[in-house]
Amino acid sequence: MKYRMGIRDTYQGERFLTFSEASEFLGIRSYTRISEMVRGGLLPAFELPNTDRYRVRKSDVLALIKPEGAKTIRKQ
Repeated sequence: MKYRMGIRDTYQGERFLTFSEASEFLGIRSYTRISEMVRGGLLPAFELPNTDRYRVRKSDVLALIKPEGAKTIRKQ
């Protein structure tokens, strides 16, 4: 199985992304914003076995991307 990292990724299946890859998909300059999203409960993360490293699912990251022209509704 061959895939590219970040936004050049063409793999159609599910896979786990690093925080840096996730930030690239979302157009965010820093992976620390992804960490904040995880701590805030906006984005679920999964700990890799036998490490202190976390990853996020590609589908969860893509679900945060709004379609072109979509409007955000603000609650008052």
